[in-house]
Amino acid sequence: MESKKQIPTLLWISAAIAGGLTAGTGLLIILLTFFLPKESGGPISVILVGVGGIALTLGIGLLATGLAGMKHVPSPKFYTKWGWLIFLVLTVGLILVALLIPGDWQERPLFALIHLGMAAMPAFFMLSLLTLAAGRQQTLSLRELIVTASGGALATLLALPVELIGFVISAIIVTIAALVIPGGGAEVERLTTVLEQWAVTPPVQTEEILATIASPVVLATLALTLAAIAPLIEELGKTLILGVLGIWKRPGLTRAFLWGAACGLGFAVVEGVANGAGGLGEIAGWLGGMGSRALATSMHMLTSGVLGLGWGFFWRKRRWVLPLAYVGAVTFHGLWNFNIIAIIGGVGIGTQHSPAGFVLAIAGAGLQVVLVLFAPLALIAIPLLLRRYAPEPGLA
Repeated sequence: MESKKQIPTLLWISAAIAGGLTAGTGLLIILLTFFLPKESGGPISVILVGVGGIALTLGIGLLATGLAGMKHVPSPKFYTKWGWLIFLVLTVGLILVALLIPGDWQERPLFALIHLGMAAMPAFFMLSLLTLAAGRQQTLSLRELIVTASGGALATLLALPVELIGFVISAIIVTIAALVIPGGGAEVERLTTVLEQWAVTPPVQTEEILATIASPVVLATLALTLAAIAPLIEELGKTLILGVLGIWKRPGLTRAFLWGAACGLGFAVVEGVANGAGGLGEIAGWLGGMGSRALATSMHMLTSGVLGLGWGFFWRKRRWVLPLAYVGAVTFHGLWNFNIIAIIGGVGIGTQHSPAGFVLAIAGAGLQVVLVLFAPLALIAIPLLLRRYAPEPGLA
């Protein structure tokens, strides 16, 4: 059952101020990018303009939300029967435009508009399908979408430094463990020499990169960082905003799931802009990278949606569901990342050391396909099941 308290005017004022500052920061980032020296451009400029565009958009949304909230203006629903088709057409249109643009143009700041669109449109496509599954009465308001997506986007800024520290700690732990294992010291020395060479001359040969990735020290460090530390940090931060919102508003279970999914959307779009820029400069590589980010968007929205559902039960005095939801989200996220490491590491081992590595790569790829198919199906199925088996009073 939903419950609401009057949100203090001071909170709306704070949202408006935060929105104005965020929008100003985003605009400043975009403008400064165009004054970077040419040698400092490339993917970095595209990422900066993309992140600046996200900050500008969400900042304006928060500013409008705060002003409207102070005046108690009702917010429209984020719901349309054909929204998914609109976002699908926009995605295809962006792909066609990108195919017509020369490869060297991809590293120019203006290409960031297409890059940002390719990170955002698949996410809104999935969200539109979610709103259809939830139904008009239980769907998000535009105000709720802006606030929850902003919370998820902010979580990326909180997660990045912690994950960098986690990577350093993981490397230290794995290196110490390697030094006490026979032959481990020689492997650490070899990797140190390779990294020193890369600092002077970055690698260009795929074989050289795969040979380094195939190292047990590298694989263990990546696994500890990406399959354990990153999921623990990201899933903890993505939906923290829901704990704050729950002080005043207690949505039904269906909308709690949608709140969480919207948090995952905000996080995934920022991550897509940053991580999907690696293939810029070559259309096939860029499209492949953005395609993988689109798939990861479903994962982020699902895990955050599950945590949103956990918050929904938490507000209904079933406190134990929230930590259980967190464990489930971290496990799914960690398994997703681990499979990617297994695929890349398996190929590296197979090409450099033993054909058995290809078995690892195939196993990782097979399990990853299952997870890729499961994530969007679960996203749609959960609100449908909630509507049927846990309808809110008066909405059945």
